[in-house]
Amino acid sequence: MLANHPAPPLLQVERLVKRFPVSGGAVKAVDEVSFTLRAGETFGLVGESGCGKTTIGRAILRLIEPSSGSVIFQGRDLLRLKSAELRRARRDMQIVFQDPYASLNPRMRVGDAIAEPFIIHDIGDPQSRREQVADLLRIVGLDPDYASRYPHEFSGGQRQRIGIARALALKPKFIVADEPVSALDVSVQAQVINLLADLREQFGLTYLFISHGLAVVEHFCTQVGVMYLGRLVEIAPTRRLFAQPRHPYTQALLESIPVPDPTRRKTHAPLSGDVPSPLSPPAGCRFHPRCPIAVEECRRQSPPLRDLDNGHQVACWLAD
Repeated sequence: MLANHPAPPLLQVERLVKRFPVSGGAVKAVDEVSFTLRAGETFGLVGESGCGKTTIGRAILRLIEPSSGSVIFQGRDLLRLKSAELRRARRDMQIVFQDPYASLNPRMRVGDAIAEPFIIHDIGDPQSRREQVADLLRIVGLDPDYASRYPHEFSGGQRQRIGIARALALKPKFIVADEPVSALDVSVQAQVINLLADLREQFGLTYLFISHGLAVVEHFCTQVGVMYLGRLVEIAPTRRLFAQPRHPYTQALLESIPVPDPTRRKTHAPLSGDVPSPLSPPAGCRFHPRCPIAVEECRRQSPPLRDLDNGHQVACWLAD
């Protein structure tokens, strides 16, 4: 009888680095980030603005070129692919952008915008493309007749559905969802998240879900990575991370979630100070200037991301 072995990762990011040159040096927006993602999972990436979340998503897809590292997708290193090979690989990888209006050409009818991937990859003829566009609009809950309209004729939620339809056009296996609901009203956010969840089940999609909304991440993601100043400081299955956060920064983030109970007392000390400049990050643990429990070792040496138990990884000397 054959033993059951876990499926190989769909995506494996290893020591990913992205530097941006600036006057007087370089900013390491992403610094030695590693994680894996299996088919059907949703990896939530959270952290304060400017911590490198969006840069990771775009670097994985090579919308911006990484400085170093590797991105293994379906067994191939995307960073080693030449232009023609990368173009073919991108049929399996798509992105849903944060701003649903800015991501659509205001002078292009939405049907043409959704059909554009078919034209780029030379799929079908005009008639079959129109039929596929109609099917995609139905899948995301829109009337196929909307194909003849322009982006300004839609609400924010409808425009994001159009962006999702365009991302689905080539039947991808992996989608980077970059803050896909942050620009939407709360009621519309729930509709779009439920749509993404339904599509995950219907098409077996795998997501990298970038978000500030911790409540959304808890509801939607299977595992979560917490970023601080370009580095991952904690990775864990979602339920475990929200129930037992091990890194002081993760604990502070979860304490910041609004709770409609004025009698509830905080269990962790609040953060003090501001996020250090990424141009000159502090020595040792990058979080130590704001950490309420930092010790001398935190100031001298950067802690590695280590597995404490069953996939719960933490970069903290005191996490034990």
